[in-house]
Amino acid sequence: MNDKIVKAIPIAAILIAWFYTYYQGVVTSINVWITSEIFNHCFLVIGGAFFLIYQKRIQLIQQPFIPNYWLFIPLIGTVILYTFGLVGDIRLFMHFATYVSLPLLIWLIVGNQAAKTILFPLYFILFAIPVGEQLIPYLQEFTTDLAVPLLEMSGVPIYRNGLYLDIPEGRFLVAEACSGISFLIASIVFGNIYAYLSFRTLPKQVLFVFISIVVPIIANALRVYGIILTAHLTDMEYAAGADHLIYGGVFYTIILFLLILIGERFRDKSINIKLPSQDNTQNSHKNLVSLPLVCLVIAVFVSQLLWLKSIENNRLAIKSAYIINTQSLFIKFDDRKTKKWQPSFPHANEVQQGSIKISQNTSIDIFIASYTAGTGELISSLNRLYDADRWTLINTKNIKIKGSEQQAQITQLVSPHGEKRIIVHWYQISDKFFSNKVKAKLFQTVNSLLGRENNNALVAFSLQASSNTVSAEQELMEFIEKNAEKFNQIMQSK
Repeated sequence: MNDKIVKAIPIAAILIAWFYTYYQGVVTSINVWITSEIFNHCFLVIGGAFFLIYQKRIQLIQQPFIPNYWLFIPLIGTVILYTFGLVGDIRLFMHFATYVSLPLLIWLIVGNQAAKTILFPLYFILFAIPVGEQLIPYLQEFTTDLAVPLLEMSGVPIYRNGLYLDIPEGRFLVAEACSGISFLIASIVFGNIYAYLSFRTLPKQVLFVFISIVVPIIANALRVYGIILTAHLTDMEYAAGADHLIYGGVFYTIILFLLILIGERFRDKSINIKLPSQDNTQNSHKNLVSLPLVCLVIAVFVSQLLWLKSIENNRLAIKSAYIINTQSLFIKFDDRKTKKWQPSFPHANEVQQGSIKISQNTSIDIFIASYTAGTGELISSLNRLYDADRWTLINTKNIKIKGSEQQAQITQLVSPHGEKRIIVHWYQISDKFFSNKVKAKLFQTVNSLLGRENNNALVAFSLQASSNTVSAEQELMEFIEKNAEKFNQIMQSK
């Protein structure tokens, strides 16, 4: 018993150091698991991975633990990535670094030979990363693209307006919940664990995982097709309201059952596990984690904490505030709120919004959100360029404003009533302009890591379009290009 405790102490010390270092990554990921039904399954991943390792304990104990010190290189890489994500509040980086570093640590401790024995459980830990929501818009588009021709071939009169589908009996929206992302991610996790437990050869495992990815995507499009077809045939008596959610759940259950039937049809026979011999079990006495290894791992984690402390001290030392002087940009500016457009940047230090009358019948809505250096998040999941309950995205594209090096993004929206709106926006960080929020976020984070000021603003203009969106886009761009030089002076210190 004492021997087991002695072996466990250094491993426990390393895991405690890991948890303390990646604490924010663990906490924020758990919050995502709780709040998003897409990732509820993540609660089972870490426990499931360690249970699979426990199942392999007999084979694992036969292998000598020879640490792989080369893995310090990728481990340090995860520490840097985590710090980058923590400073820039890029949750994806934080979560990725957190749950990649854990299997790396285990691999580093037990070495290559022992890690091969528990390769899948180590890989399975990666499913704790709450990632995949970025696929929702693409899944919505694919589902709509596949469902519409199927409905047309079935003789259903249908008109597509973005993600809105109109049939004589009513209107349907292929919303985020209809993208099938929850079932897709759950199916991928299920496909991986089933392939590991049921197949011995890698080609069979890869094929089943591929099937578990493709089938739910196609099945979701068929589900949407079936719901709309049912609504058409029953004059909206069925498959409307809560009915389509119930039908969707039943449909997903059937698809999951079919995946299991496919797997069972080609499942390999159980593998007999050989008990270790006396000679092999003697290796367990050699499986001790050395003190130098523990010290090196903890030293890496302590260095990260000291680096974070230095960054925080630099951030607190920077105290400056910036406002937008719209009066220097526009002669006519009123205080009417952009009620129809409704962008939202709730934690901005200052928001200015209203409309600019450029002709007798045309007004351009303006929205500017500015941030005091070191506070607030210009790029955040809480920020909304438009009200998603009122508007549906048609397309976006990046453009370069004539007469300047400034980049901007044009967004086209449509409402359920057929109203169309054009938005042109960009992000300004210090003296740099960005149309891509990812690039803006990365630049902002690098500035923070280097101790530079981040003077941030979102600048957005919008124009309600008639049936001719091209002319509305041209009119909006002409106004912006005419004032491009003034926009370069948009951030001024108090």
